[in-house]
Amino acid sequence: MKHWIIVNILLLCGSIYAFSQPYKGEKLSRGLVGIPTEKGMYFSWRITLNDAPDLQFDLYRSTNGGTETKLNKAPISQTTDFLDETVDLKADNIWILKADNQIAATWIRTKEEELPPYLSIPIKKPEDGEIAGEHFFYTANDCSVGDLDGDGEYEVILKWTPSNSKRPPQRGFTGNTYLDAYKMDGTMLWRIDLGPNIRSGAATTNFLVFDFDGDGCAEVCCKTGDGTIDGIGHVIGDSKSDWRTWDKESPTYGKIVNRPEYLTVFEGKTGRELDSKEYIPTRYPIDGWGGIGGNCGNDNTGGRSDRFTAGVAFLDGKNPSPVMVRGWYGRTVVAAWTFTNATLKSIWTFDSANPGLEKYSGMGNHSVTIADFDGDGYDEVCVGAMTVDHDGKGLFTTGLRHGDALHAGRLIPSRPGMQVFGVHENEGDNEIVSRTPAVAMFDGATGEIIWQDGLGKDAGRGVAADIDPRYEGAECWCNIGGLRRGDTGEFISNKKPNSCNFTIYWDADSLAELLDHVSISKWNWQTEETDLLLKAEGVVSNNGTKGNPCLSGDILGDWREEVIWASKDQTELRIYTTTIPATDRRPTLMNDRQYRLAIAWQNVGYNQPPHTNF
Repeated sequence: MKHWIIVNILLLCGSIYAFSQPYKGEKLSRGLVGIPTEKGMYFSWRITLNDAPDLQFDLYRSTNGGTETKLNKAPISQTTDFLDETVDLKADNIWILKADNQIAATWIRTKEEELPPYLSIPIKKPEDGEIAGEHFFYTANDCSVGDLDGDGEYEVILKWTPSNSKRPPQRGFTGNTYLDAYKMDGTMLWRIDLGPNIRSGAATTNFLVFDFDGDGCAEVCCKTGDGTIDGIGHVIGDSKSDWRTWDKESPTYGKIVNRPEYLTVFEGKTGRELDSKEYIPTRYPIDGWGGIGGNCGNDNTGGRSDRFTAGVAFLDGKNPSPVMVRGWYGRTVVAAWTFTNATLKSIWTFDSANPGLEKYSGMGNHSVTIADFDGDGYDEVCVGAMTVDHDGKGLFTTGLRHGDALHAGRLIPSRPGMQVFGVHENEGDNEIVSRTPAVAMFDGATGEIIWQDGLGKDAGRGVAADIDPRYEGAECWCNIGGLRRGDTGEFISNKKPNSCNFTIYWDADSLAELLDHVSISKWNWQTEETDLLLKAEGVVSNNGTKGNPCLSGDILGDWREEVIWASKDQTELRIYTTTIPATDRRPTLMNDRQYRLAIAWQNVGYNQPPHTNF
């Protein structure tokens, strides 16, 4: 975030904000949010790249239906937040935010309402079920956001996963996966049932939320199968087909290893199917997806073929495309689509099994990141230790093989372009593993390895973020060793933060904070300790030991990020937002193209935090 120093200087000089890759495709409202604190009611709101740099705000309050009173003595121009210290929270209050004397947003709280330190979105848990004699229940899992109805407010799309969800190598049945859409007030818009022919699991049930056709309303795109039921009750494919293996003696018991797979785009407003096409690529040949790592080798039981990630990319520099990835450990296929005039169209397919592309096999990660890595205005797709160019041709491969975590951005500001920090999985005992580093920093445009370390070691978790102001750009750490400089790989200390998970912008400075399970902390570079900022009570994190939130991102308020967790009783989503007073003002991070795309892919595979392009 050190690049914000340049942005702020530009602002003071009267110029506009300078995002290197701006995204203005969403007409967002102010995103006004109010949270009670010990000192009063704290308010925060967004500005966008469409706003004038000198835009000023005023905040008014009406109590018990009385006259509006302006709360700020001078126009609010240096930040986009305000603390109302004189409010009576036992009364009915309406706050009115005005921009240049025009009403921009309102916030209403009645005296009967509870005032928890978060926003609550009521959710509707699916009924428990039973399959093959096994009882299962549902938990709220990953989320995404998009403006589904074009009103300028984000809606939340929630994935419900059954308790018997599986990793691809595991035998056995799973319950169906559901996708719900909710407005911020808890109004449920629709529910999509992915059906019996989509196996539930983190590697298989990815979904994308984005305005693919530019009509001002986001769509939902994901893999579907026979029996998927859309948001208006329409069945995709053959409603009577069940392609799961029911033979208990079969190595594919409970899996789906044949018959149709589809890619479907659903309307955001209603959840209805807009178009479905045959999924690219097919799973065949089942035994053609091998490779090393992941606790098993090649197989013909769906363990390797059912590994998916996905993302959104501006491949032509102007229009967003769904991009679907299949295969991580061996063969990797990247398929790009367009969605216009309610029609999906395949535009290119990259297949590492094709002649001359063998060096790209075995380079896929549990996650994906998408950005304009080579600075040509078009997005590339980085699936781990390999990147595919915007035209579907291989851009480069580092040869460092499969990994579990991936971070990309301007991690070394003094170096041109972008860099990628890869965290690599090295399992087993063979010559290839012995030559593969645990961590590496490489150039995002060329694949040039800047530094690497830990040959033959398995680093399952790792992070790159700016947490120490004494050193240039990002610092790096993983579950092996201490804290490193991002530019050289040299160790700063044998100590490091107490988590290798998500990062978040929570306080008022430009350093990143740490998000892990249900806590937000800050690395204290002076004491070399991790200081707790927030421990959320009554909520749970996702995906077992991964400890992810449902979502983290700049979805409300000013430029700092929110966190969505599900309540322990699974009756609500809780959105936590900072109440630490801001010290400057910045456009929403959602106006940065790379960051906005990261929110779209955050739910896929092993969830990773978003990074900006500045």
